[in-house]
Amino acid sequence: MGYGSGDFGFNLYFAGLNLYLLYYYTDVLNIDPAIAGLIIMLPVIWDGVSDPLMGWIVTRTRSRFGKFRPYILFSAPFMGLSFVGMFAAPVWFPDHVIVACLITHMIFRTAYTVASVPYSSLAAALTHNSQERGTMAGFRMMAAMTGGIVTAASMLELASYFGDGDMRQGFVQVAIVYGLLSSVMMVIIFLTTSEEVSLASAKTVTNRQTLSFLRHNRAFWILCCASFVGVIGSAMGSKSIVYYINYYAGHPEGLSNVLSIGILGAGIGIPIWTLVARHLSKRWVWVIGASSASLLNLVLFFFDVKAVATLSALAFCNGVMGGAVAVMFWSMLPDTVEFGQWRSGVRDDGIVFGLSQLISKAGSGLGVGLIGLLLSAIGYTAGADQSAETLQGIRASAFLIPAAASAFSALIIVFYPLDALRHSRIVRVLQRRSLSTRQRNSSSN
Repeated sequence: MGYGSGDFGFNLYFAGLNLYLLYYYTDVLNIDPAIAGLIIMLPVIWDGVSDPLMGWIVTRTRSRFGKFRPYILFSAPFMGLSFVGMFAAPVWFPDHVIVACLITHMIFRTAYTVASVPYSSLAAALTHNSQERGTMAGFRMMAAMTGGIVTAASMLELASYFGDGDMRQGFVQVAIVYGLLSSVMMVIIFLTTSEEVSLASAKTVTNRQTLSFLRHNRAFWILCCASFVGVIGSAMGSKSIVYYINYYAGHPEGLSNVLSIGILGAGIGIPIWTLVARHLSKRWVWVIGASSASLLNLVLFFFDVKAVATLSALAFCNGVMGGAVAVMFWSMLPDTVEFGQWRSGVRDDGIVFGLSQLISKAGSGLGVGLIGLLLSAIGYTAGADQSAETLQGIRASAFLIPAAASAFSALIIVFYPLDALRHSRIVRVLQRRSLSTRQRNSSSN
């Protein structure tokens, strides 16, 4: 519970970024949608360096607090300050809004990486039991969804309340509140967890060994490919739904409710899918959830839904199905560490979680960037009545693209090579290897 609750703090940031940052850029700061999309997408290039680099660093870290926990604690204030800076810098530098947005976004992503890669990596150091990891991922995802619900339900309303009509100042005040809450959660993670379980050698992993570990880790690459496709579709859908509800459905007052209910559905679905995964392969739970989400998005598109009540009901069902993919990813990812170690003979927890962060953020950044470019291409104008062609483009990006991405994600994950039985056998093999190595070293000494 201590580990999982931390994702409440991380998701206050991530949900705010995913749900409202593009809206803040286009409708509050009045930045052209194409430029706003690029501001969000360009830092992904830096993520390509920072995420794997952070994974490389944590694997080689040695301290009395462990490899991962110190980074979570000490980066907390920097992450909070940089989150505030994303919303405050354009207000402080009104003559250089675009530059301020780009620089502060890159700084926030860096601070987020320094904390989130060790946090994700910590999962593989708490237990080697695949089912326990599934339960832990369930707690984590429920906390994440709670953070998402809080953000979806409150960010716009609080910005309006704090700003008293000035949304720029309002978003800055909300960011301060979220930064304080999240920093408290980082302290809770540090105080309630300990790094005790490891099959890794005491020797430092070399760069060549890391490359060998990755080259032989087919389970990791299949999982990340499926996630990358799904995240692109999810990012495009979650950004487009804001414009769909505002302009196509014509119910801007219902936006927070629909978004919150969708995340609530995911939060309710997560414990259900966690239990289902105890009796059914994690791989097939993913397939069921992603395929069902694809069908629901098609229903939303073809039935031309506009009523807030209907949108909310379908968003809830979509959230329940999407929750299967979210919890299975974080349950399956730690298992790929042992798979790679079994195939290559070396263990590198950090690089797995660093690259997975990169792939997830790359998919999200690419999705947001594409939405920005798409909005510009279809003639979207903030705050104005949209043309029929623009509205149809918003509708397609909100539902058709996520439907296709979910279906493709389900197809890819079918090839994932691990289940609970095979993973437990791999762990036993690794334990015998580790024992044999210690005995040889003891004999030589």
